[in-house]
Amino acid sequence: MTDRCKLLIDSMSGIIWEANPETMELISISDNVSRMLGYSSKEWLNDKMYWINHTYSEDIEIVKSFFEDPTKLKKNNFDFRMVSADGKIISMTNFVSLVFEDDKLKSIAGVLLDTTEKTLLGNLEHLEKLVLELNAENNTALEETLKFYVLGLEHIFPNMKCSILKIQDGKAYNWASPSFTADYIEAVHGMSIGLNRGSCGTAAFLKERVVVSDIEHDEKWVDFKDAALRDGMRACWSYPIINTNGDVIATFAMYYNEIKVPAESELVIIDRSAALLRVIMENKLYASIVQELNAMILQGQELANFGTWQWDFKGNTAKWSDSLCKIYGVNPATHNATFESYINMVHPDDKERVKELLDRAHNNKTEITFEERIIRTDGEIRHLRSWFRVIFDDNGVPLKFIGASLDISQVIENNMLMDDIAWQQSHVVRAPLARIMGLVNLIKDKSLQDEGEQQKILDAIVASAHELDNIIRDIIHSTRKDY
Repeated sequence: MTDRCKLLIDSMSGIIWEANPETMELISISDNVSRMLGYSSKEWLNDKMYWINHTYSEDIEIVKSFFEDPTKLKKNNFDFRMVSADGKIISMTNFVSLVFEDDKLKSIAGVLLDTTEKTLLGNLEHLEKLVLELNAENNTALEETLKFYVLGLEHIFPNMKCSILKIQDGKAYNWASPSFTADYIEAVHGMSIGLNRGSCGTAAFLKERVVVSDIEHDEKWVDFKDAALRDGMRACWSYPIINTNGDVIATFAMYYNEIKVPAESELVIIDRSAALLRVIMENKLYASIVQELNAMILQGQELANFGTWQWDFKGNTAKWSDSLCKIYGVNPATHNATFESYINMVHPDDKERVKELLDRAHNNKTEITFEERIIRTDGEIRHLRSWFRVIFDDNGVPLKFIGASLDISQVIENNMLMDDIAWQQSHVVRAPLARIMGLVNLIKDKSLQDEGEQQKILDAIVASAHELDNIIRDIIHSTRKDY
C-alpha cells in the first residue's frame, strides 16, 4: 500500500479492514482502530480471534455467524457492539463489500463505523416512548413503570446499574432497584437524608446533582461504602427528582463497578432521565389523586342521593352519572340517556313548567334551580331539586346543557310528616287533654263532695289519659322508620 493510499484510508472516520475470504483472517486494518477502540492495528493482525475476543458478549453470535459464511449476509451491513481497551461498550456498524469472480468469493473488505451516539439516542427515544405509553395505562402501577425504565436503561448501558429511591418525610426508601442485592437495598432503605449520606441522601438534601467517582474514598459514603463495595459498586452519580412544588420526591442514581468520572455526554443522559422520571412520577401521582377525588365525589353523590348529567346539542346524547341513574331507577349500562328520555320521566303535572323553565334559561343564558317530580320505571314518584345551565361557545351558540339533581323525596316526606304531627298536636291531642283539664277542675270544685260523682270523674280522667296515650303512641309509630 502506498503512503498516499494509507494516508487517505487513515483520514476516513471509520476503520477500514480487509480479510482473507477463505479463512476470514485479517489482511489489513487502518490505524483508526487505535483511535476508536484503543487497540493497535498490529494487535488485531496478530490475533486470529481478535473480532470475537473483543466483541460484547451478547453480540458474539452475530459476529460468529458472519465469519462462518459472510455470503449469507442478508444486506451489506450488520450491527454489533465491541468493548474498547478502556472497557467502554461501542456500538458499531460493519459495512461489508464482497467481490465475486466466476461465482467465487475473491475478496472481502469493509468499514467499521462508530454508531454509539446514534444508537444510544435511538434506543433512549424508543425506551422513553414505551415508558410513557406504559405510564399512561391506568392499570399499571408506578413501581412497575419505574422498574421497566430502570431495566431498559441498564440494557442500553450494560456497565451501569440504576436505582430510584422515594424521598418521604426526610428519609429515602427503595422504589426501583431491580439489579441490586437484597442486602444493599436493606442497607439504604429508610436512611435519613443529609450531608454525607451517600450520593442519594446528599443529593436529596442539597437538591442538586451529586457525583461520587470513588465510593471507597469519598466522605459522603463513610456510613454506606461497605455495603456498596460488597455489591461491587465503585462509583455513584445521583440526581434529585424535584416536583413542581419544589419538593424532592425521589432520587435517580447511576452506579458503576469501577472508579469513574462522568463524561459530558453521560451527564446529559442523567439530566434527560431525571426529567422523564419527573414527568412520569408527577403524572402518575396526580392521576392517583384525581382518581381518589373522583371516587370520593361518586361516593358523596351516592350518599347524598345527588347525581349529575350533561346533554350535547349536536349529537343529542346525554351522560348520566351512576348515582343519577340510581335516583331515576334505570340501569346505567342499558339506559339510553337523551333529553327526551329525561322529559318523559318528569311527572305530567310538572312537565310543562319544567320545559318553560329550561327554555327561559336557554334564552336568557342564565342558570336556574327548580323542584320537580319524576316517575321512575317502577312507578315510584321521587321529588328532586335540580340545577340547570347552558354552555355556549364564543359566538353565543349553545353547545350543551349541564345539570345536577338532588333527591329530596325524604325531605318532602319528613316535611309532610311534620305537618301531620303538627295537625294532630293541634287537633287530636288537644281534645283528650282539654277533657282531662276540665275533669281535674271539677275535682277541685269542693261543691262535689259525693264520692260516687268523684269516682266517675276519676274514671273519665283515666279513660281520657289512655286515649291521649294511644294517640301519642300512634304518632310515634307513624314517625318511626327502619333504616
